[in-house]
Amino acid sequence: MSKRALRMAGGAAMTLVCGAVLVGGSETAVVQAVPIGPGCPALYMLGIQGTGQSSPTADPTADSGVIGALLRPVIATVPTLVQRSYIPYDAAFGGAVPGGGVDPYVTSVNDALAGLDSAAVQVVATCPDTLLAAVGYSQGAQAVAEFARSVGSGNGPVPAERIAGIALYSNPTRPSGAPVFPGRPGQSVPDPAPGSSGAAVSGVQVTSSASVGGGIAADDATYGALTGRVADICVDGDLACSAPDNAAVLHAGAELAAQADLRDPIAAVGSIHSLLSAALGDAWTEFVLNDFRVQPDDVDYLPAESLSQRLIDAADPRVPRPSSDDVAAAAGRWREITTAVTVDPAAVLPKLAAQLSAAWGQLIADSSDLVNPAVWIRFGDTVSRHNGYAVTGQMTSGIAWFIALARDIAGSRS
Repeated sequence: MSKRALRMAGGAAMTLVCGAVLVGGSETAVVQAVPIGPGCPALYMLGIQGTGQSSPTADPTADSGVIGALLRPVIATVPTLVQRSYIPYDAAFGGAVPGGGVDPYVTSVNDALAGLDSAAVQVVATCPDTLLAAVGYSQGAQAVAEFARSVGSGNGPVPAERIAGIALYSNPTRPSGAPVFPGRPGQSVPDPAPGSSGAAVSGVQVTSSASVGGGIAADDATYGALTGRVADICVDGDLACSAPDNAAVLHAGAELAAQADLRDPIAAVGSIHSLLSAALGDAWTEFVLNDFRVQPDDVDYLPAESLSQRLIDAADPRVPRPSSDDVAAAAGRWREITTAVTVDPAAVLPKLAAQLSAAWGQLIADSSDLVNPAVWIRFGDTVSRHNGYAVTGQMTSGIAWFIALARDIAGSRS
């Protein structure tokens, strides 16, 4: 598990209690019963729509939105083998997207993840022989990716052997340059469902056009025991999942926007200003605490992380903020640094200035793609690319995959 994912696990606990889900200990989201039946299927599919395509009162069996374009033909082809439901949630981006709720994006994703966790638990408990699949698009893909990472690491709500396949479309947390099957470069045929022969799945190839860049909220976490059963499909030029690598300021800005109130320009300015001030303060604390070696008469800047990564981590809501003890320790550390500099400023200052100047140069380089016109040509039609997964054939292989999974699972039990 990556440092970011590890911090998230420690900083945003989620507890299932008596049919309600408490997210971060503050918000309560009502969890709807998962529609199951008649009988238990070979494969139960759970879908999470993208921003603006769902709501807390959405019909969990209505095949709408981008994900509906995948689940509808699967159900139509093997209706006796597959059942499905969609996770109703706010699908919000701070009130800025029509059709979405008013909550910040990060709250909306956490609600979707909570609903997915609960639904998976209900299906597994009700149908002991049924395997699960999950499909997410855009914001929904981020929630499904977090679910897959927790299950794959053994910390999820259900065992990894109950998961037949996971499909992510336009995943904002896609690692930079990730292959279609993360952790399996060159693989195009999915691994078989647990306990099945994989005969039908062996004839399916899942493909994707993206090869460069990563998600706007990229995380380097892996899928553990689910590796080979998680497909991450991204169209090149879709800024949500193939953002340029050298765009640190863009990534940090996206993390801040994910927490902001964006309902109107005045609210947005005040919200982002407050978030930015807090992030800069957090970045400074981590920078002072972790990136200097201090001796009584000497100081060296020896960064554990680059300035750009410090900024991105500070803006990322998945990374817990420094504690009050950390802030106090940073203040004490800064006094040590300034004291060491005053002992022999002629020797220490030029060296320290050179080290910090190099770090600043690296920070500029880490955002160099933002001023490169050749890079942005890729994103000239990013909106249509992001919205076009259902109409440009990107889901065809996914449809074939889940049909094959259902047939393999049913065949193994006949």
